[in-house]
Amino acid sequence: MPSESRGGRLNAVHPDKASAPSDGAPRVCIVGTAGHIDHGKSALVKALTGTDPDRLPEEQARGLTIELGFAHLRLAGRQGDVDIGIVDVPGHEKFVRTMVAGATGIDIGLLVVAADDGVMPQTLEHVDILDHLGVESGLVVISKSDSVDQDRINAVESAAAEARRGTTLEDWRTVAGSARTGAGIENLKEAIADLANSLPARETAGVFRMAIDRVFAVHGRGTVVTGSILSGKVAPGDALELLPPQTACKVREIQSHGSSLQCALAGQRAALNLTGVDRSVIHRGMELATPGYLTPTRYLDARIRLASRPRNAAAASGASSAFTSHRWVRMCMGTRETMAVLVVIGGAVIAPGESAFVQLRCAEPIVAAYGQRFILRDETASFTLGGGQVVRPVSRRLRPNDPEERTRIERAASDDPCVRCEEAMRAAAFSTVSSLAMTARTGVPAGDIASFHAKLKSSGRLVDVGGGLQVHAATMDALKARAGAYLKRHHATSPQEPGIPRDRFIGWLEKRSAAGLGRSIFSQLEEQGAVVSRGPYVASAEFCPALAPEDEALIKRVIAEINAAKFDPPPWTQLKAVSPLSKQRAKVLEDIARTLPDLVSFAPGQYISREAIAEFRKTIEELGHRGSFKLAEVRDRLGLSRRVVQPLLEYLDRIQITRRVGDERVLIEKTS
Repeated sequence: MPSESRGGRLNAVHPDKASAPSDGAPRVCIVGTAGHIDHGKSALVKALTGTDPDRLPEEQARGLTIELGFAHLRLAGRQGDVDIGIVDVPGHEKFVRTMVAGATGIDIGLLVVAADDGVMPQTLEHVDILDHLGVESGLVVISKSDSVDQDRINAVESAAAEARRGTTLEDWRTVAGSARTGAGIENLKEAIADLANSLPARETAGVFRMAIDRVFAVHGRGTVVTGSILSGKVAPGDALELLPPQTACKVREIQSHGSSLQCALAGQRAALNLTGVDRSVIHRGMELATPGYLTPTRYLDARIRLASRPRNAAAASGASSAFTSHRWVRMCMGTRETMAVLVVIGGAVIAPGESAFVQLRCAEPIVAAYGQRFILRDETASFTLGGGQVVRPVSRRLRPNDPEERTRIERAASDDPCVRCEEAMRAAAFSTVSSLAMTARTGVPAGDIASFHAKLKSSGRLVDVGGGLQVHAATMDALKARAGAYLKRHHATSPQEPGIPRDRFIGWLEKRSAAGLGRSIFSQLEEQGAVVSRGPYVASAEFCPALAPEDEALIKRVIAEINAAKFDPPPWTQLKAVSPLSKQRAKVLEDIARTLPDLVSFAPGQYISREAIAEFRKTIEELGHRGSFKLAEVRDRLGLSRRVVQPLLEYLDRIQITRRVGDERVLIEKTS
């Protein structure tokens, strides 16, 4: 199947030649070049590997790297063999975007500085980029060493050391060599092998993720994408997700450097032959990942650091003044570049060399994971502004001057994984977030999510809201406050109405939580006393309708009449105070009566005093504690007719005080 070749095409290989990593397999890693244009990066790669990474005819004709180039290097190190994929990047300032794409996922950087030219503007900018991307392992290669004397090499080495001061590149070893004569190349290979064997092991047991840097079609095989595997592993037949479009696809075949594989691991370059997705919808900058891991978004929060010094003429003016919030920038992350508005959280400006929390409001959906690094360039792509790390890969439009927003993003960036999980759960509100997606949002392994979840639940910071969903207590408190404000606004504008119809209020809750949760949340709010039901209406506990004098007088007469009737009140329309009224007037008065705490609606259009129903219930409980009882026993105990007792018993059945079993009833035991 597919592999990366100099022509950007796939070589067909027989499956029986496939190889898979085993316990005795060599260490794998990715090496990326960096440095100024014409400093010999591609020539150096060719000298190391025998492969010319400039695969395009235009590149070979002009002697200028335009696109990413790739080569393979197998070395026998002192601590074991290493299998290395090399990514060669362009050095021209116009192709920094491509350089950043090539630097994504590299384990070892090779900063190439020509001995004749010395440190140049793109040398400096590439140092900044590698620093902001957190590339800690690497070598400085003084190329073209055959063209100068030792004093000049020493001077260039000193200048390169000064350029790296205060960065992750500061302690990199320097190796001088010449691609033309081969001098120093074996020393360079040895140094690369030593570094490769000293690298920490890549995560291969977790989620798979690969940023796509090339895509093409192969006749008879279909769509092929290439990239550096950032984490996890992939095998033929695996289901993956293409992001941001969230398109499902499968892996048909895998190649790496011309060899077919049954499994490709983090730290390898790989070409994946995909099914289920058309080549026309895939572009550089998209990603392949384990389904459900990454979430496309246009808002992400991050901590950034601006460059402290200008690195080229274009940057001199832009980097010498503070960066003002709400400006457009170019964000290079993974293999993608996108425009975004950078909003400073808790401030208006960022001074050169300073760090700040920001929100990036992207022009198009992107995907990211917690801790992922990126580069920021100015709107015109003239110079590098700085870089940063993702804190919240899925966010919402923040209020930058709200102190609470600053507090929340600080918690999301906490060194304590439990704090990060709690903040992510709070930010998720009523959305269901899987453990896999939570891992992407917090950097916490999926296996640890459940234990943090249980810890938060036991402390009362997570609450059940129905439907198997648990949300942060702060989320429920916020919804409770909003519901209270909503009711108060209604009461203020409609003081004569008894409240908001219950179904309308439940619908309002559902729109602000999640489908199917409205009734459950309403019940919780009612139990907590945040709202009260008054017949078919919902109101604030402290609210009483403002009655007109004539309505107040009528209600008093109604209450008195119902109280006097005790267990046998007449239907609403037959009350003496109501029967002379028109149907419309009687309905308005009944709506008010439904909200009165003194009355209980025990049947359609029938009301009883709260004192009377309490006395009736007491009698029932006395009978029920002795065992089951019949309607006739209640009738005889109270001296009432069957007509009166029947609807009152049915009311107690509905509110689950009693349960009918044949001709008898029993009390329902209440469990705490």
